[in-house]
Amino acid sequence: MKKIPDLVSTQKAAFRKGVNRSLKQRIANLKKLRKLVLNHEKELCNAIAEDFGKPYFETFTSEIFTVLQEIDFHLKHLSKWIKPENVSGTIATFPSKSTVSRQPYGTVLVIGAWNYPIYLTLIPMIGALSGGNTVVLKPSEISGTISGLLHELISSAFPNQLISVVEGGVPETQELLFQPFDKIFFTGSSRVGKIVAKAAAEQLIPITLELGGKSPAIVHSDANVEVSARRIWWGKTINAGQVCVAPDFVLIHESAADVFIKESRKTLSTFYAGDFRPGTNYARIVNRDHFDRLSALLEKSDVIIGGTANPDSLFIEPTLISAGWDDEIMKDEIFGPLLPMLTYKSEDEVIERLNTLPAPLALYMFTESERFQSAIFRDVPFGGGCVNETITHLANPNLPFGGVGQSGMGAYHGRYSFDTFTRPQAILKKSFWPDPDFRYPPFDDTKLKWFKKLFF
Repeated sequence: MKKIPDLVSTQKAAFRKGVNRSLKQRIANLKKLRKLVLNHEKELCNAIAEDFGKPYFETFTSEIFTVLQEIDFHLKHLSKWIKPENVSGTIATFPSKSTVSRQPYGTVLVIGAWNYPIYLTLIPMIGALSGGNTVVLKPSEISGTISGLLHELISSAFPNQLISVVEGGVPETQELLFQPFDKIFFTGSSRVGKIVAKAAAEQLIPITLELGGKSPAIVHSDANVEVSARRIWWGKTINAGQVCVAPDFVLIHESAADVFIKESRKTLSTFYAGDFRPGTNYARIVNRDHFDRLSALLEKSDVIIGGTANPDSLFIEPTLISAGWDDEIMKDEIFGPLLPMLTYKSEDEVIERLNTLPAPLALYMFTESERFQSAIFRDVPFGGGCVNETITHLANPNLPFGGVGQSGMGAYHGRYSFDTFTRPQAILKKSFWPDPDFRYPPFDDTKLKWFKKLFF
């Protein structure tokens, strides 16, 4: 592979020559990507199993299907998105025609994340291609098997002047951040997001940051606790909790706490009847460092349900924990199958407590109370979320996905991905006639008088 600076220079030159500018080219490239993913479904799912021990069904539904759905959405709507939009003028610009078109940034850097290495790498790349850009792709080195496979497959299907995959760790990422990209899209932790933002600021490169946070699941006194427990544990056990929008903790009305514990036991025994089998019905923790971090939190916790951990297989059981706001497990995003439970007495307490935490990427509410829902949505900042559900807001390409504050900036998915990887360009057109002298110097009181009569 070329050295990184040469690779970026090659892509910039190709962009200027229009390698992915026309609608026809963009559609062809999206279709090629779709065919690539579809034809290599088994290899991709098996690579994920190698890295995570994730069940095939889970990988297909969360990584393959979602990517194909996103491509299809862009193919269906791109011809409309790419057209300039006519906008109204004003008396000050009359007679003229005003339009807004969406122009590609140029050569963009997409830095993917390890926990959903297909989805979180290819979904933003779809937006970049749809927007008419060239792309340098940096998959995470933590999920090394799928990173290598993505490199192999993409390199075989696309010229590196259009899409280049750069593998490696911190040194390669740092070198990429020194390059004069036209846009950077990063998915990962808030800690690394700050590093990316600082590097981008040095060159005034626009960025989108998709980060994380402690996403709460609020279970109110009027909730159907049986359904709530199933949906919360479903969201918490996908990928063994290694999901940026997994419920990070449950905040439950004190009147429903005992029932939630009972329903949690029932739910987990139903989900994993017999045993946990990574690769068949559950996933393992991605590596020993993450396992040790989660194990340390587990050792300091008051376990209600679960708590088994095996360092040899990197297995951690879904675990319900009785927690307090000052506990170690409530300080940072967990990113694993540990679920702290805290109780509250009043709706005002919920709002007050959540506003002491950084704004999360997601928020989930289980209640039929429209008034309580409205109060949370109005008074608690968060990226996106669900009512009486978890995680599935990501599956709707008509909804933006992104964070706020510490959980990120900018949004993508569907049309929002196209907008993220393009910039609005304003154009005002006039004919040479009429050309009244009124607008030109010299200026005097008579002209000012007529200007005020016309515009005020």
